[in-house]
Amino acid sequence: MTPEVYEWVKYVRDTLHIQGKVLDVGSQDITGCVEDLFGAYIGLDMVPGRNVNVVANSHSIPYDNDYFDAVCCLEMLEHDSNFFQTMAELYRVLRPGGIMMLTARAIGYEQHDYTHDYWRFTQDGFRLLLGAYSYSTVGENLLGIFGWARK
Repeated sequence: MTPEVYEWVKYVRDTLHIQGKVLDVGSQDITGCVEDLFGAYIGLDMVPGRNVNVVANSHSIPYDNDYFDAVCCLEMLEHDSNFFQTMAELYRVLRPGGIMMLTARAIGYEQHDYTHDYWRFTQDGFRLLLGAYSYSTVGENLLGIFGWARK
């Protein structure tokens, strides 16, 4: 995760006053994490490692519907072979009124295999992915796409 992503998550947290249970999907700390920004934090990844509390595939998240107050999926979707399934699961476990924070690499960002690197995203793509939410906002910088949404 880049320092810009960390600062963006901190900004969204502070602006929207995010509290309660937070799920971070793709949480393994390879280049940084956001655990210190949240009190009731659960990190989920498909492999064990630093900052991983639950080992599970994001295509089948082992929590009840509407369980989390906020969900982060940061710098992970480009590594997900079926990101549409992950997005459906993130929506399912997020409570009504909850906040989704989503970042991914944009077109033009170099390939960075861990373990695979399948996709690049655009602002239009993020708007489509966040279309089921009641409100969303999407932005872009040279590194990637940033979006948050309220369910």
